[in-house]
Amino acid sequence: MAKTKPKKKPEYLTKIIKEYGNIISNGLDVLEEKKNYKVISVSPAIDIALGGGIKEGSFVMLTGDPKSGKTTTAMQIASNCQKEGRPVIYLDAEGRLKDMNFEVHNLDPNKMEVIHPEDKPLPAEEFLDVAYKLMSHPDYYGAVLIIDSISSLMPSKELDGDMTPGRAGLPKILSVFTKKIGQLLPRQRGLVIAITHYIANTSGFGKAKMSDGGNKIQYQADVRMEIGSGGERAPAVAPWLNSNKDRIGQAVNWKIICSSMGAPGAQVQSWIRYGHGIDKVQEILMLAHDLGMVDKAGAWLTCTFMLEHKGLAKEINPALNVDDDEAVLKNFKYQGQDKLYTFLSENPKVVDVLVKQIKEML
Repeated sequence: MAKTKPKKKPEYLTKIIKEYGNIISNGLDVLEEKKNYKVISVSPAIDIALGGGIKEGSFVMLTGDPKSGKTTTAMQIASNCQKEGRPVIYLDAEGRLKDMNFEVHNLDPNKMEVIHPEDKPLPAEEFLDVAYKLMSHPDYYGAVLIIDSISSLMPSKELDGDMTPGRAGLPKILSVFTKKIGQLLPRQRGLVIAITHYIANTSGFGKAKMSDGGNKIQYQADVRMEIGSGGERAPAVAPWLNSNKDRIGQAVNWKIICSSMGAPGAQVQSWIRYGHGIDKVQEILMLAHDLGMVDKAGAWLTCTFMLEHKGLAKEINPALNVDDDEAVLKNFKYQGQDKLYTFLSENPKVVDVLVKQIKEML
């Protein structure tokens, strides 16, 4: 049977392509290309809430009050990207980059480009122009750009003028930037993480607080995550205490406003350990408990899920009689969350099977 010859492009399409380049593609080809985009991980709990993670080529917005975990979360994404060999660009608009901001597991500051003027303040136009030029360069293919923060960018008119307040120009500048970067990101397979703060909503309509930066940047966002209260029992940010009542981190409650991979509206709790970043083991531990995979009785925590993974149980303890369910449960019973956490930290294979089982359940 003779093969069907590909249809010849009409003359008018040939002329357009000759003048503007190869800008016209079949819809199915575009769809297949989008399916091949890689997924970037944030953390186990956040990935599940997002529907899998963040697709490369996305514009991400992280919004919340000061000191709530936005920069740490952005740096965690950067660390995950570095594992894949992706370049990282950090736009330090706030000028408050501290040693603690680099205290994220496996984050390599030596493989980051930090844009921070030392001799004079840099206006928003120049900050964003430098960022765009770097992101569009072939050397930065697949790069992640962190803008920290949108709220601290100052237009040149505001920077060069007096102290009279007025930020009307910034949303327009951001509008131009998001339009330009929006066409660049899919082609370069890059990622932009824009950190914004809450500001008072003076319109008299809607919520009391709103994200800074104007409407256009929110329309551009493929992923929007906001730190907010989930009710009286779930404040926006809560202290994380160990068994000795020492504060070792904080629990952050995120609301998924929109996602590039899943439905909007999900709420998720992430755990940030000081000096470490997002604690993935703690997230898995809490998810397993919430889903009934870990049974709690007083101070005792029992890994009931190990009954479904007796081969792994035998690998961890060769002397264990895995045909005796009571013996299995007794072997994987821990007094206090700290001891269960230690067990999971020392057994990454157990964490892997938990992640797989949790994803299957959700």
